[in-house]
This record gives sequence, C-alpha cells and structure tokens, in this order.
Amino acid sequence: MKKEKININIYSDYRVTCPFDDDFFKKIANEVLKTIHFPFNSAEISLVITDDIEMKKINKEYRNIDNTTDVLSFPQNEGKKIESSLLGDIVISYDTAVSQADTAGITVDREIAFLFIHGILHLLGYDHEIGEVEEKEMFELQENILAKIIDLSICK
Repeated sequence: MKKEKININIYSDYRVTCPFDDDFFKKIANEVLKTIHFPFNSAEISLVITDDIEMKKINKEYRNIDNTTDVLSFPQNEGKKIESSLLGDIVISYDTAVSQADTAGITVDREIAFLFIHGILHLLGYDHEIGEVEEKEMFELQENILAKIIDLSICK
C-alpha cells in the first residue's frame, strides 16, 4: 500500500528573512520521500536558510572551498541505505537562490524548491559527483519531483 503522507519534522533555522515556512518545506519533502519509496512513516530534516557570507564560511569549513554555494547537505545515513528516519542537515543560501532565480527567469520559490529537493536527494544517498550514470539518475529524479511540486501548486 502506497503511503499518502509521511510525518515530516523540519527543524528550521531561518537566519535571513524569506517568504517560506516549514509547511512549504514539509510538502516538498513529502513528495520527495513518496517518490523514492521512503521506508519509514516519519522523517526528520534540519534546515538552515542563510546568506552568502555564512554559506561561504560553511563551505570553507566542511569542503575546503572558499566560495559560497547554493546548497549543502550533511547526511546521517550511509549512501542509499536508509537505516534511520533522521536524514540530516540541509543549508541553503537564500542570496544565491534569489540570484540564480533571477538569472534563470524563474520564481524564487521554484529555485528554493529545486535546491531543497537536491539537498534531500543528497541526504538519501544520491550523488551526482561520482559518475555520469549517478548524475543522470539524480537530475532526472530531481526534475520529475520538481514537476510534481509545480503541478501541486506548491511552487510556481
């Protein structure tokens, strides 16, 4: 029997002012987890929305890259073997999301949704940096989930 809704706890830390709330992120997470057939009835995700200055510091500390980035993920599970409903942490730079949305001519909520989906997929063991097959799999999945979210009017 297919799960209709997974109980999702978002532990959010909005370090910048943004027009999104936990409900927005819960709806997105629910679609991602339903799509990948998440094995648990609940999930926990820590989410930080920050600016480019802090994101640059985090990227430097954890990846030794002295630049900002759009999204970082810190999974609690090893690879795609999901043994816990505690998935991990996602950090999104609101500054970069706004800039990327402007450049692409899309809404900020669509870009934030895209980045959050990307982050969750990393928490679930997907990794586009290990090879072409994995990259294709992850990006196709990401685009399919984003299309569902747009169809559900979660974002525009």
